[in-house]
Amino acid sequence: MPGATMVVNRTRRSALVLAAVAAIGVAADVVAERLAHDLAVAGVGQVVRFPSVDTAAGRELSTLEESTSAPVVMMHGMGDFGNNPMGMAPMRKRIAKATGSYVRSVELCSKPEQLEGCPVEDQSNGFLMNMDDQVEQFARVIRSDAKLSGGFNAIGFSQGNLIIRGYIHRYNSPPVRSFVSMHGVMMGVAGIPRCPLHFPGIGLLCKTVDRLASLGIYTSLVQRRLAQANYFRDPKRLDTYRKDGLFLPDINNEVHGMRNTTYADNFRSLERLVLVMAKDDTMVHPKQSEHFGYFRDGSMSDLVDMHGAPWYVEDWFGLRTLDEQKRIERYITPGDHLRFSDDFLMQVIQKYFVTAPAVVI
Repeated sequence: MPGATMVVNRTRRSALVLAAVAAIGVAADVVAERLAHDLAVAGVGQVVRFPSVDTAAGRELSTLEESTSAPVVMMHGMGDFGNNPMGMAPMRKRIAKATGSYVRSVELCSKPEQLEGCPVEDQSNGFLMNMDDQVEQFARVIRSDAKLSGGFNAIGFSQGNLIIRGYIHRYNSPPVRSFVSMHGVMMGVAGIPRCPLHFPGIGLLCKTVDRLASLGIYTSLVQRRLAQANYFRDPKRLDTYRKDGLFLPDINNEVHGMRNTTYADNFRSLERLVLVMAKDDTMVHPKQSEHFGYFRDGSMSDLVDMHGAPWYVEDWFGLRTLDEQKRIERYITPGDHLRFSDDFLMQVIQKYFVTAPAVVI
């Protein structure tokens, strides 16, 4: 397959370029931030923008209060990176202030033994590391951090929510307590955003992604190398998706004869699942995926709500159990993908992550 060889070579060239940038050291942060900015402007990246701690509004815990809240883990989306000064870094500080707890913003480095300090790799791996490997690296980071050993609350952004979901189903040790999904692609997508090939600053990455996608979304090469292919759920090709797709068919427990009861048990152990959908989302198709809805099987237009979907009715992975026990909350934010207000986010953090200090009499 000449096309496949060309893509592999292009992917390798991308990796070499990224490695060279990473070798620069401090400059890598600047490069990653610029790329995140370009991806966001181009309407491709799932990049969070958040004000600095000094200007963010909202209630802070009194310095006289002692927090008993669980630590918090954050997982960014496609094109973003864990220490992005545009959003993820100030948000981490803001959540730490609001909860009085330790907050870890996970980075996805390429080397299993490297658990942080890889901004360019962290960013590119959101595209070019498959979701199975991303979840595995996420688990390594979590399990290496002693401050998370007693369990933690988790908040994800867009694609990052599927990484957290994968961790819950497959590992969940230490356990996730409450899980807030901000515009998460929870039931996958039926369309991958086109990457602008000639947009300044992101051309090489976009060409790699575009060439991979053009080979066929369910081919082995694409499934092993393109993260977004791992949650591409084509409602008109469900047999192919379930047979050849990696990751999402597995954690959804939708391959008959291969359902994993541990996946469902782990998901049912959540204390709270908070699902937030963007009202005018142009990134996630269909946007109802963010509330565990999707297209009806065989259709690209007929939508089914979570409550009418087979994964809910048949309780494939524990969703119905959580809902019947009143442990699921759903919200809708105005505007486009990841363009929620800082006030809304902090209200959610306060409601679901902050434990009131015990009163001693």
